[in-house]
Amino acid sequence: MVNTSISLLAAIAATAAAKTVVITAGSGGFVFSPDTVTADVGDTLEFHFVGSIHTSVQGDFNTPCQGSSSGFDSGSITSADVFQVKVQNTDPMWFFCATPTHCQGGMVGVVNPPSSGNSLATYKANAAGTSSSNSAGKVQGGVVVPVGSSGSSSSSSPSPSSTPPSSTPSSTPTTTPTSSSSPASSPASSSASGSAQSSAAGTKTSSSSAGTSSASGSPTSSASTTPSVVATGGAYSLMTSGQTFLLGVVFGLGAVAVIV
Repeated sequence: MVNTSISLLAAIAATAAAKTVVITAGSGGFVFSPDTVTADVGDTLEFHFVGSIHTSVQGDFNTPCQGSSSGFDSGSITSADVFQVKVQNTDPMWFFCATPTHCQGGMVGVVNPPSSGNSLATYKANAAGTSSSNSAGKVQGGVVVPVGSSGSSSSSSPSPSSTPPSSTPSSTPTTTPTSSSSPASSPASSSASGSAQSSAAGTKTSSSSAGTSSASGSPTSSASTTPSVVATGGAYSLMTSGQTFLLGVVFGLGAVAVIV
């Protein structure tokens, strides 16, 4: 149980530490860039291609430009895809481009080169002396995935999101009809105040005032009467607007006295 747990933890640690090694074919001519890399077990070799005329094929050191039946082969591939190979061991892996004349022109590379003995320079020199290249011509030993897809180290930036502007039409008419039709009608008030002052004959005063009615927005009509008292020949004339009241008061004090 303990050994199983340790193995599981080791596998998880190895997976977490795995890396992607990117190799570009055709950048700057008939070359792989870089042409020499080091990879650990669990790492991924990821071949990118410039143009659609290159391939990546594994071969033996002793037979340059010739594909190996047990090695990887990208087959025909375009620049829109990448070829991924999972590293299974740390043995040297020699590879080349199988497009005619490319391998002979020096388009070769190596993964985990030996510290001594066989070298990339020797492999390249031997490749230059071959007359042709050979490969399976189909995908093997790896997978082809689109550039930027999950598992590919090349990431394509997502296109900026387009948020349609939100339009919120504001249609809130503010219509406040003002119809002020509140006539303030004050009933006509009539006040009559009479005060009699008797000096020799008696004085009678009557006053009358008419109320004023007004309506908002209507002409205001007001009528007021101011009594005018005129004494002529023992008679009082009360003058009002539009109407004259003749009040004759006969000084009959003397006559009353005679009768009495």
